[in-house]
Amino acid sequence: MTLARDTHRIDSERLIFRRIEPDDLEFFTQVHADPEVARYLSHGRPRAPQESVAWLQSVLRTYEDFELGQLAVLRKSDSMLIGRCGLSDLAVEARARAAAVPRGWYQRDDAPADAQIVFERELGYTFHRNSWGQGYASEAARCVFEYARDVLKAPRVISLIHPENNRSLRVAQRFGVQREDVVEVLSRPFDRFAWPIP
Repeated sequence: MTLARDTHRIDSERLIFRRIEPDDLEFFTQVHADPEVARYLSHGRPRAPQESVAWLQSVLRTYEDFELGQLAVLRKSDSMLIGRCGLSDLAVEARARAAAVPRGWYQRDDAPADAQIVFERELGYTFHRNSWGQGYASEAARCVFEYARDVLKAPRVISLIHPENNRSLRVAQRFGVQREDVVEVLSRPFDRFAWPIP
């Protein structure tokens, strides 16, 4: 789970993390529509408003179904919603087709019925462009990872990062994540990195 059932929020030095709510839709619709933000997300193009509605519904379902999901990230200084960060449920092929990379799906139902699947906890984040370059991604990733490791006792946490996403690659390097392989999501390659859990 991203937050323990009896926990309503977690905090870092400058940030507050809480479950995403339906009232957050307008903010995330705006963020997902920004081509610069969307460039390294799933299919790599801005989301239409109805895609953000479906995304929000999916996040709310994952809270119930898998006790996982992205969290709203608010700046403590003014309570402004600035992005999201959390653990997502990711289904990945345990054995890829010959001469192919493993495929991954954020919706378990999208995975082929005959595929051998492993389920990963994928740590990811997305921030409004106005919040870039201020260290929020690093602070959020650290907070969510430490909570997953220390409180939730997650045995494994990974991140999928597009190979051209230099900002996220720098964040990952700060935490000593190790590149394992490539996973294809929505026909796009993403490097799979494992977070260090002793």
